[in-house]
Amino acid sequence: MKFTWKKNVRLFGSYVLPSMIAMLIVGSYSIVDTVFIGRSSGEIGLASTAVTWPLVMLLGAVGDMLGTGAAIIISQSRGARDIKRARMALGNMLVWQVVFCAVLTTVMYGWLEDILVLFGATPELIPGALAYSKILIAGGLGCMFMMGVLAVIRNDGRPVWAMWLTIGGLLMNITLDYIFIFPMQMGIVGAAYATLVSQVVSAIVGLTYFALPYTELRYGYKMFRLRFSRLQDIVKNGFPSLGSQLSIIAMLFFHNYQSLKYGGVNGLAAYTFIGAVESLGSLLMTGLSLGVQPLVAYLYGGGKYLRQNIIGNMGYVTAFVLGIIMMSVSIAGHNIFPAWFNLQGEAAAMASHGLIISSTAFLLLGVIRVAGYYYQATGKIMESSLLIYGDAFFVLPLCLFILPLYLGLDGVWWAMPASRVLLFAYVCWLWFGKKRRRR
Repeated sequence: MKFTWKKNVRLFGSYVLPSMIAMLIVGSYSIVDTVFIGRSSGEIGLASTAVTWPLVMLLGAVGDMLGTGAAIIISQSRGARDIKRARMALGNMLVWQVVFCAVLTTVMYGWLEDILVLFGATPELIPGALAYSKILIAGGLGCMFMMGVLAVIRNDGRPVWAMWLTIGGLLMNITLDYIFIFPMQMGIVGAAYATLVSQVVSAIVGLTYFALPYTELRYGYKMFRLRFSRLQDIVKNGFPSLGSQLSIIAMLFFHNYQSLKYGGVNGLAAYTFIGAVESLGSLLMTGLSLGVQPLVAYLYGGGKYLRQNIIGNMGYVTAFVLGIIMMSVSIAGHNIFPAWFNLQGEAAAMASHGLIISSTAFLLLGVIRVAGYYYQATGKIMESSLLIYGDAFFVLPLCLFILPLYLGLDGVWWAMPASRVLLFAYVCWLWFGKKRRRR
């Protein structure tokens, strides 16, 4: 038993640590852009890019849905030693990403300004928001491929490869951000180009992995034969992942709207900082969950249910401890971090105060995220989808529109912590309530 426990810990760490680092780096894309934009364009630049994030992230969300859906099938197939099914999932995922990207970019370009106004862009923010979003939408396929290949490489038993791929993309993004924004004086347009180039290069490098002899998922023309049933399987398995990304988009969209309503441009600029921290924390917890997911899916596919539960419980405990650390760091640095984004005066005061309140959400954020991905990996799509989509489209909006009526701008900051408590109550019912009802 002692050997088994050590083996489980090593296995858990070998997947979870690289996945967390990789997602932390993915989240750092937005942090890096925000820091450089804040220092070059101030509050108006930050607010202009903030209203574009929900739209731009939608492309990554769809790419993540298709990639994760295929990756889960690949993990389960590897556990059952069905490599043919795994290769078919990869080939169909790549083709459908092209199709989905073509549809999304056509719709976005056709109604871009109207969509940005819907997302809260005011006349003074429209020019910057249009310039920033047009560039990133044009490179949407690179973003989708990047998200997809990272998920598949991770679930193909190469989480360290996925980690190094994202590290390379971040370093390129930081370098290009500096060059385009400061020496070349391109402002927020330069930040957009830096993100676009780094994502496209990461996608190209990731796609070359499937031409190497290290994987059984090597390219072959038969794997690209499309069948609607395969798309259904990919979407069904990836549907909760789409909701996980949509929850971040919804968080940004609804917070942007309410921050602008109750705090004006300074309130929106303050939330741009807080939202970047929240998004970074959410992606870090997603990385933890993505490390747990392929292990659980593999063990589930192989019928090793007891070990699958042990890995899941390790994920819950790790998420809670990590949440305590993130909350503590946020509170300790609440007066320091806003200055990194060049926030000053009233905007800095709002951001500092808001970070103290919103950081309490980290305590339960990871536990809820791990639960959603655990149920997804074990085929419980309904439970996973209710947990994730209930967050994005019911619980969080409910808190965001009710609490500010009584607390003003503080209600906007309290919405995330309050919504985590409500969702954790549902997780507890899944853990304990359903078991008692079955008995």
